[in-house]
Amino acid sequence: MLKIAIVAAIIILLAPMATSSFAQEYKTISGVGKDAGDGATTFDVQYSSTKDIVSSSVSVKDKSVDFVLVGKADTNSTLVLKLPTGLISGPFIGVFEDGQILTNYNTTDESGDTMVSIPITPLTEKISIVGTTIVPEFGPVAAIVLAISIVAIVTVTRLRPIHL
Repeated sequence: MLKIAIVAAIIILLAPMATSSFAQEYKTISGVGKDAGDGATTFDVQYSSTKDIVSSSVSVKDKSVDFVLVGKADTNSTLVLKLPTGLISGPFIGVFEDGQILTNYNTTDESGDTMVSIPITPLTEKISIVGTTIVPEFGPVAAIVLAISIVAIVTVTRLRPIHL
């Protein structure tokens, strides 16, 4: 009975170390989206990879986000990205690795984020994700100005009809 208690105590003490060693550590790339839209709306993207993301760019025209990877990897691995839905949302039209379309990626929706798992090779340098919507080209101030302008035009035309 004493042996069982000792084994149970050891397992209980070692269990947190075993689960933390398998936990995925995320790095963050800040300011994603500063080159699109109003320039003030940016996002932090968390990622997990053997390689590091050194830069990102957003194309409003193509509705895509590009990530440039650097680092040395000896084997194939997986890049996991937590993409905020305010930055890009799906369903994704395509995921590209160095210009070649991938079909073996996985997406999972979490609260406010889309988790994308992409297999990469040691030679992978660029990942592009094309979505259905991307960071808005104009911020909320532009939408408010547009709404006020429409209301003002309607009000002026009702009070003072235009005579040609």
